[in-house]
Amino acid sequence: MKQEWRTHISQGERHEHCRSAYSTEGIARLLHAAPGAEQAGYYVYGTLHYVPGTGAQAQFAHPNLLSVIFKVEREGQAICDRKFGIGNISIAGGAKFDKHATHRKGIEMDCRPVRKDHLTGQAARCSFHDKALYDRAATINLIQLFVEHPWVKLVFFNDPEVQMALGGRVRSCPGHNDHFHVELLKGFAS
Repeated sequence: MKQEWRTHISQGERHEHCRSAYSTEGIARLLHAAPGAEQAGYYVYGTLHYVPGTGAQAQFAHPNLLSVIFKVEREGQAICDRKFGIGNISIAGGAKFDKHATHRKGIEMDCRPVRKDHLTGQAARCSFHDKALYDRAATINLIQLFVEHPWVKLVFFNDPEVQMALGGRVRSCPGHNDHFHVELLKGFAS
């Protein structure tokens, strides 16, 4: 029997769900990630259906995406002391939600650009137009870590200078001024 694995991220913890392809029942297991949330190189944010406090419900990730996240986190912390924000990934069961055309297989995620002031959490939203807050150089370094990973298919982010710096793997997409979208190659969803 084929099994589908999804993992949910929330502040330094991983929650694994194994669901049989023939069953709607899920089996959940809590895995405490080391290091703890206060030491992780990322923070989580977001909402489900635009309801405050529901972001964790939209952060179910395929294990291959988690591998990419943890590799980028490790490499990113070696070059920058700021955390990067991880927003919407997928919801349990892979249903369509909010305005996302994708985000159904746990291999796409939204991340925030890097801020100059180290602010994290729900309130840390910033656009590439926010010159006083947005750190373009650090964002280029972060996105470069993603695009250099062989499993990453593309990144959407509307900052034309980031696109120029990183070439054809970063493209524009409506609605991507205040976050970038990372997508793995479809073969990494199985």
